[in-house]
Amino acid sequence: MSRAAKPAGPFAPGAAPARWQRGFASACLVIFLAAFGSIFAVAALRGRLGVSANSAVLFVLLAGGFFCLARFGLPRLPSLSSRAWAAVFWGGLGLLLALQLGSGFLLLNDHTTAPFDTEAVYRTATQLAAGQVPAEYNDYFVSCESNTLCMFVLYWLYRLVFLLGGSLSPVWGMLLNTTLLWLAALFTCKAALLLWGRAGGGAALALCLLFLPLYIFTPFLYTDPMAAPLAAASLYCFVRLRGRWAFLSPKGRLVRAAGLGALLGLAFLMKGNALVLVPALGLWCLFSLPLKGHGRQALGLVLAVALAAGLVIGGFKAYVRGCGLIDFSGYDALHMPLTHWVMMGLEHDGAYNSESFAYSGRYPTVAEKRAAIAARIGTNLHTLVKNPVALAWLMYTKAGTDWTDGLYGSPGAAAFAPVRSTWLSEWFTSTGAHSGLTAAFGQAFHWLVWLCAFGAALRALRQKRPGGFALAAALCLLGNLAFLSLWEANARYAFCFFSCLVLLAAGFLSGGRAGQDINNEQEVTPLGKR
Repeated sequence: MSRAAKPAGPFAPGAAPARWQRGFASACLVIFLAAFGSIFAVAALRGRLGVSANSAVLFVLLAGGFFCLARFGLPRLPSLSSRAWAAVFWGGLGLLLALQLGSGFLLLNDHTTAPFDTEAVYRTATQLAAGQVPAEYNDYFVSCESNTLCMFVLYWLYRLVFLLGGSLSPVWGMLLNTTLLWLAALFTCKAALLLWGRAGGGAALALCLLFLPLYIFTPFLYTDPMAAPLAAASLYCFVRLRGRWAFLSPKGRLVRAAGLGALLGLAFLMKGNALVLVPALGLWCLFSLPLKGHGRQALGLVLAVALAAGLVIGGFKAYVRGCGLIDFSGYDALHMPLTHWVMMGLEHDGAYNSESFAYSGRYPTVAEKRAAIAARIGTNLHTLVKNPVALAWLMYTKAGTDWTDGLYGSPGAAAFAPVRSTWLSEWFTSTGAHSGLTAAFGQAFHWLVWLCAFGAALRALRQKRPGGFALAAALCLLGNLAFLSLWEANARYAFCFFSCLVLLAAGFLSGGRAGQDINNEQEVTPLGKR
C-alpha cells in the first residue's frame, strides 16, 4: 500500500465522532475533575496533603519555573535544527540516566536482609540462578503469584550473570531496575513528542528530570518500577499505532495491534492494576473515534490485542508451572485468592494489615479461603453501606494514601536495607536527616503536575471535540482510581501510571490543542516531523 494512500477506518483522519461520543467524552472529563479534585480537597481539609512552609515556598519557585518553561523555553524548540534538537532531547535523556545510575549506586540495597517482599523476590531469583532449590520462599510464590514475573525477570538476569562467571550482587538488579525506569521516561517523552511535537517532548523530558521517584526507586527491585515502562510503552505504542494507522496495510495494523496486546499482557503480569489500560483505551476509542461503518476493522483490532495479551499471560503461567523451578504441590493449601486483597481494602484503613492476612491464611484449602473471604467481604460491605459516613471515610482515606503522596512511597522503599549510608541517603530515604525537604519538594512538584493535568482536562472540555489524549489519560487514571478503591491501599500502586500524569501535564505546558493532538484525527508524520 502506498504511503500516500489514506484508507478509511476507525483511525482515519478527518472524520468527526458522533454527538453522543462527544457527550460521553465530556462527561468522563468532568468525572475525572470532580473525582480527583475532591480527593485533594478532602486531603487538604484533613491536613493530610503534606502542606508546610518549605512545600509552599518550593511550590512558588517551581510554579515560576513551569511558567518560564512554558512561556520562553518550549516555544523555541520547534525552530531548532534537527541536530540541535537531537542534542537537547537525547542529551536530556542521557543526563537523566546518569543521575539515575548515580542514585542507584548511592542508595544500593542489600535485599538479602530487606524486611519486605523484595527479599523473597531477590533471594529466590539468585538461588535459582545458582542452581539451588528455593526452599525458603517456594511457598511464598505459590501463595502470592502476583510477584512471580518480577522474580523471573531477575532470575533470567542473574542466571546469565552466573553462567558468565559474575558475582550475584544486587548491583546487577539495580542496573536492570534503573534501565527500566529510564525506559519508562523514554517512552513517556516519545509519546509526548508524537502527540505535541518538540514542545510536548521537551515538556515531558523536563518533568521526568524533576520527578524524584525515578531516582529514589532505582534500588527497589520490585513490581512497581518494573511495571512503569510496560505501561508507558503500551501508551506510546497505542499513540503511534493511531497516528500511523492510515499508512499501514491491514497486516501491518494487526501485527502492531498484537504487539500492543503483548505489552498489555506483560504489564498485567507485572502489576495487576495495569489491567485498566485495556478498558481505558477501549473506552477512549468508543468515545472519540468515528466507528460507524468500520465495525469489522475495530473488532479485528480488539481481537488482535486480546488474543496477544491472552497468549502472553497464558504462556507465562504455563511456563511457570512447567519449568520445574517452583513446586506447586502445596497450591491448594497455600494459595491466597485475589479476593483477599479486596477484603483487606474494605476494612481498617484499607492498607495492609496482618490481622486480615492471618484471617485468610488460616483456612486449609483455596475453596475454604474463597468462601471465608467472600463472607467477610459481604459483612464489610453491609456494614459500610449502612453507614455512608464510614464508607466515605474509608474511600477518601484510601484515595489519600494512593494519590496524594508526591514521592509515591519511594523513600520508605529505598530505606529497607541500604548497603551503606551515603550523603544521598540523608536526602532520599525516609530516615535521612534531610528527608523532610525532599518530601516538601516532591509534594510541591506533585501539586503542580496535578494542576497542569486539571488544566489539560479543562482545555479538552472547552474544545468542540474533547476526544484527544487528555481523555485517554483521564480514563486510565480513573480506571486506576476505581481499581485501587477496591484493592489494598498503598502509595506505590499508582506509580506505574505516572506516565499518564506526566503526559497530561506536558500537553498543558506545551499548549497542546486539537490541531496538535494526533488523537483529534490530525495526520502526523513520524516522531514529531511535522
